[in-house]
Amino acid sequence: MIDWQNGTKYRISSDGKRSIEKITTYAKIEDYDQKIIHKEAYRSGWVEVLGDEMSYYLTDTYDPEEGTDVWIFPTEDHEILDGVADDVSFSENISEDEKEKLKALITEHGFDSLDGIGWEHDDTEVYFFGDLNIEEKQN
Repeated sequence: MIDWQNGTKYRISSDGKRSIEKITTYAKIEDYDQKIIHKEAYRSGWVEVLGDEMSYYLTDTYDPEEGTDVWIFPTEDHEILDGVADDVSFSENISEDEKEKLKALITEHGFDSLDGIGWEHDDTEVYFFGDLNIEEKQN
């Protein structure tokens, strides 16, 4: 893919439109098996990384169909732009009544309101799909 150089900064971006997906998961503190999953699609974005450890994270085995979670990279900077779609789903072990209450709360007050009712942020993943542009940045 690329010969990563120590001490060199690189910018990685997705080549296609709508090829970035951010997945944020929230878990109920009392029952960590209960999850709310918020998926957001974006048109464009980039992350900047140092080449020092990137051979561990992004290798020749990169599959454009599966993508890569850039949130695990040791990033120096990032920007994700132009959200175009989002979806909320729930684990199967949440009742329909509870799902409706949670949807209404999120719609009216946003995801931050979950903290006040016993939910917490569990994980965030940001996937880049398709061909990647990797360019060396000038310091």
